[in-house]
Amino acid sequence: MKDSTLSKIEKLVFNNKVEEAQFELSKLGAEYNKNASYLYLRAKVFYLNKIYYLAIDTLLIALEFEQNDEIYDLLGKIYKVLGNEELSRKMLNSNLRHEAANSVKDDLTGIYRKDIQK
Repeated sequence: MKDSTLSKIEKLVFNNKVEEAQFELSKLGAEYNKNASYLYLRAKVFYLNKIYYLAIDTLLIALEFEQNDEIYDLLGKIYKVLGNEELSRKMLNSNLRHEAANSVKDDLTGIYRKDIQK
């Protein structure tokens, strides 16, 4: 994470200071709404607070801006907690994760999708 503010919040999450991290995230403005690192941290806080479905939505949105292992890994962990072993396995498999995430996004009509101009 390059942004010092996000790095500070990441340290709070790592040190299990979830409420403090949540407060710091809430102070950030709209310019972070399309930042995958910010979205990941929000999702991580939701996950730690056991707000799993909001964490999933947030991670799926983060994938619209950046695809990285930590996003897919957290999705895999959440789906495992929710008992969806198959989707968890797919999210954790680097060969299957992209297709699995897109399939979930297609099924969830409310998920933000970048408008791709053709």
